[in-house]
Amino acid sequence: MCFLGGSLAIMPDYIQVCHRHEPELSKCLKNSVHSLRPYLAKGIKELNIPPLEPLYIGDLNILDGSAGLTVLVKKLSIKGASNFEITKLRASIPNKRFDFELILPHLQGEGLYELNGNVLALPIKGKGPFTGNFTNFVAYVKVTYDVKNVNDLEYLQVKDFVLKIRTGKGNLKLENLFNGDKVLGDVINDTINQNFESFTNEIIAPIARALQEKFLVITTKILENFTYNELFPV
Repeated sequence: MCFLGGSLAIMPDYIQVCHRHEPELSKCLKNSVHSLRPYLAKGIKELNIPPLEPLYIGDLNILDGSAGLTVLVKKLSIKGASNFEITKLRASIPNKRFDFELILPHLQGEGLYELNGNVLALPIKGKGPFTGNFTNFVAYVKVTYDVKNVNDLEYLQVKDFVLKIRTGKGNLKLENLFNGDKVLGDVINDTINQNFESFTNEIIAPIARALQEKFLVITTKILENFTYNELFPV
């Protein structure tokens, strides 16, 4: 982590300050994060935070064949990540920890896939473009931090950032299954979507790790640019 050793001259409007000992700190933090959403969607140039819309994940090795199925995803891009809604938040200054739960009402994903093996006991093979719609996925986030002194100024430094996802509803469409055989392709797509939750539970872990990395970057950039006292005055 690279601290600037100083802070921005003026606290920008998009940062809602919360006093560290205020009685409703969790409520204030929730409102503060929600106020950031439109800025995160477009990116915050002065903090070197890239846009969340669309959120480019890139290439993922979803399944490596150990469970009888190999799934590779390339050029994965997701829309809708900035529309998250925090449903629960617990802040503990003494324990240097934040826990929160958020819902992702609607995500749209697209990219390329390579798939070979068995899905729900059906043999499957194909490569090509895919699209997906995901509704009401829930993320659980735990953030712990330390206070670091840099040039006589105190900054918050992320110690641990963990994000886990519980799948919701949705649908996937894989193009060019079985070299474009429409009948077999429709059967597999219908089978996946009829068992959407079971299928996505198998592939969600690497996607959650990718999202965790993206949100960690955002959190780190904000903490690097503002002192502890600026973000959480006494």
